[in-house]
Amino acid sequence: MAVTLPPEAAGMMSMLGPWPGFNEDDARSERDAARTAHAATVGASGETDSAVRGVQQVYRGQAATSVANYWDRTGAQDGHIAQANAATRLTPVALEGTASVVSGVKVAAGTQAVFASVEVAKLLAFGGVVGATAATTRVLLRRRIVGSILREGSEGTGKVLAPLVRRKITEPMRRILDNLRLPGGPMGPRPLAAGPHGGIPLRPTGLRPPSGPRSVEDGIARMGRGNNRSGGGGRGGGGGGGGRRWGSKDRTGKFHGDIPQSTRGMSAAEKEKLKKDLEDSIETREKEQQRLGYEVGHEERLSREKSALRRLFGR
Repeated sequence: MAVTLPPEAAGMMSMLGPWPGFNEDDARSERDAARTAHAATVGASGETDSAVRGVQQVYRGQAATSVANYWDRTGAQDGHIAQANAATRLTPVALEGTASVVSGVKVAAGTQAVFASVEVAKLLAFGGVVGATAATTRVLLRRRIVGSILREGSEGTGKVLAPLVRRKITEPMRRILDNLRLPGGPMGPRPLAAGPHGGIPLRPTGLRPPSGPRSVEDGIARMGRGNNRSGGGGRGGGGGGGGRRWGSKDRTGKFHGDIPQSTRGMSAAEKEKLKKDLEDSIETREKEQQRLGYEVGHEERLSREKSALRRLFGR
């Protein structure tokens, strides 16, 4: 239960120093929640580790070796999960220690406020200048004592508990986040060998031919290019065959259609627009590849656009 100051001593405490506003009950509630969470994660991590170890006993080959290497860095033996469990195990201890320090400071400061209230009441009962002077002296003395108590309490949390929390909890968890790598994701190595990039892409859809459209916009653009080629006309509904014959950027930022082999005959504005369209498309496709994973058709188009940008504009 949090330590509270009696109303009779609250007025005196305002003259002696600030009353700690930290609520120990909140810290102890967080302590209980941390213990519950740690108990649940330890059980779950142990079951997961056992399941992965069991899989390693059944499967063999390059994929199994990659999974084993990944789990050695991640698992509940010496990996990220084990380090996180060790850090979270100390969290309730740190919270309880903080609550205990605050309670001790409150008890010590509150005791000084009660003693000062009694002493000042007695001295003021004498009346006159002597009594007022003695009461003021007592208040100043207790004020100095309370200041020392508050300083020692802050040093106890700042020089002992805070470095312990930083060394045992905060820094290990930060290292885990900095070193964490997802299997097959854009943040880390791909543990399973598949394709030229050595990883199975994390895709929300099933397998499809590499030549198929990557999105609805890709499919619509491909249909439009087919219609233009079959009709023999220019782009954008321009009709005759004398107009420009290269593609353009869609609303998603990707460039669709043929890429010109040279900039001969283009105006300065057309060159600048083509350059910007290619740069925006390359950036959009790279972000999409990081988000959706590697795909042969998408990588081939991305390589073509990069090559065209270098060939046409020296980028």
